[in-house]
Amino acid sequence: MVHHESEYRILYRDVDSMGYLYYGRYLELFELGRVDWMRLEGFRYRDMEDQLGLGLPVSQAICRYKKPLRYDDMAVIQTQVVGWSPATISFGYEVRLKGEEAIRATGEVELGCIDLQTGRPNRIPEGLLGLLETKLAAKKGRPKRH
Repeated sequence: MVHHESEYRILYRDVDSMGYLYYGRYLELFELGRVDWMRLEGFRYRDMEDQLGLGLPVSQAICRYKKPLRYDDMAVIQTQVVGWSPATISFGYEVRLKGEEAIRATGEVELGCIDLQTGRPNRIPEGLLGLLETKLAAKKGRPKRH
């Protein structure tokens, strides 16, 4: 399974009054991991918007909190594709504290492809679908199409 790791240092603005990473910020960590994954695999989200007029808005998001992160912690976000269909793609995440094995949070985000002008559903662009089909499908234990 192809996965990538991204890092993010927790800033003071990211924590709640108890000193924990604010729960909504975990979805921002997922976004960081997802955008990095796409870029590192050679598919830039910005190019998809600018050149194809397509977007990938989130249609579903799940986060399971295990143990909190705190101010100045270095979060490591592991991101991988867990499935796709002609019009959706799902990414899975594990968040850890750098240097530790214990998982702090897990999650999954599903994105649906839309035409940015009409807002109507659209097929995932061939470049991204091709990446999923060729690079990921060839891996042992490949994600399944939904």
